[in-house]
Amino acid sequence: RVELRQRLSHGFTLLASYTWSHALDVSTDSNGGGAPQNPYNWRADYGNANWDVRHRFVGSFTYALPFLLNSSHALVKQTLGGWQTNGIVTLQSGFPFNVVSNGDPANTGRSNERPNVSGPISTNCGSGNLSNCIQGSFTPATYAYGNLGRNVLVGPGLYNVDFSAFKNFSIAERATLQFRSEFFNLLNTPAFSNPNATVGTGSFGTITSTKSDNRQIQFALKLLF
Repeated sequence: RVELRQRLSHGFTLLASYTWSHALDVSTDSNGGGAPQNPYNWRADYGNANWDVRHRFVGSFTYALPFLLNSSHALVKQTLGGWQTNGIVTLQSGFPFNVVSNGDPANTGRSNERPNVSGPISTNCGSGNLSNCIQGSFTPATYAYGNLGRNVLVGPGLYNVDFSAFKNFSIAERATLQFRSEFFNLLNTPAFSNPNATVGTGSFGTITSTKSDNRQIQFALKLLF
């Protein structure tokens, strides 16, 4: 983890951090249900944890705008001066997902059996690629377990910007009215969920949902006393 911190200077603060991590497991949340594909070979399920995010960057700032604070016009100073802006930028890589076969081709009564794979496999999932975004040759392993590893593919990443602006209005000696405007997912960037990963279904390799909300805007008044 690398962190950059700018302490308050001229009304500006900054905190930025980058984290590289790698989480592996076999049983804590294996296949999303806590059970390995083959109860007699747990080693075959050792792989990326469901929450394994390799890269994550978070940057945040606050800035008290200096403009018009010293304006000689009282109305201008009161309405346009003294604003504070705040922002958070989040960038991260996607979560792993598990490719499984439809039904129970191994005839073992389990629903998390992985297929056989021949040749390289990859993903290109996200904006502009919401269908057929898993590339590779997958075939169910009849009366056997497939050779594909667990959680070997990674879904879409996340890019999000939150922004807010505050302004305090003095209304009495010990009372302040604060106006707040807040913009969540300011750029309205969709954060797509992992694609359907069940081989043998019509929706294989198709993304049908998002993992966070679209842009949300809210305004509020807050009385401080």
